Amino acid sequence: PDRIPMLLAAILPLSALVATQLVPAAVASDAAAGAAVFELKCAACHGGGSNLISPGRDLKAKSLEANGYATEEALATLVAVGKGQMPSYGPKSPPFARLTEEQISDVSAYVLSQAAAGWPSGR
Repeated sequence: PDRIPMLLAAILPLSALVATQLVPAAVASDAAAGAAVFELKCAACHGGGSNLISPGRDLKAKSLEANGYATEEALATLVAVGKGQMPSYGPKSPPFARLTEEQISDVSAYVLSQAAAGWPSGR
């Protein structure tokens, strides 16, 4: 019984060290992979960062900021659940339209990178 505090004091720092070595860091979003998703699912309405359905809600940096979608999380939520005439691509969407969480994260990163650069690709 007297050794338990001493053992815990020795083991706990080691367990934290082992945990940080065994648990991989979160995978960063891949904007390059997001470009392919954008071409497939988004470009028809949002080519070049525009919005053919609702021009005031384009994907330009100023509009994303004004509409509350200037973060990857906010944009990913919009892609997943949709809004207004924009369909959802998340888990509740039909299987033919559904994107994985990784694809949603990637396309969100792509949109933000293009918006920050002023949509230089024109796509």
